[in-house]
Amino acid sequence: MVFHFGRAFLVLGWILTIAGVVYVLVGLRHMAGVTGASPALLLIGLVAVVVGSAIIRWVRRTR
Repeated sequence: MVFHFGRAFLVLGWILTIAGVVYVLVGLRHMAGVTGASPALLLIGLVAVVVGSAIIRWVRRTR
């Protein structure tokens, strides 16, 4: 590979994954409650989990 991922990308991947899980949980909590939040929180959370886990996999694959 021409570009090598470093520790910063690994940390970014973990931050995105954890933040995505938090967004999904908050979105589910609001949708189950009386407030009725929009599904945008769930979508943002799912995208963050997918992107974060993909970054983690690519960093581990290049090591």
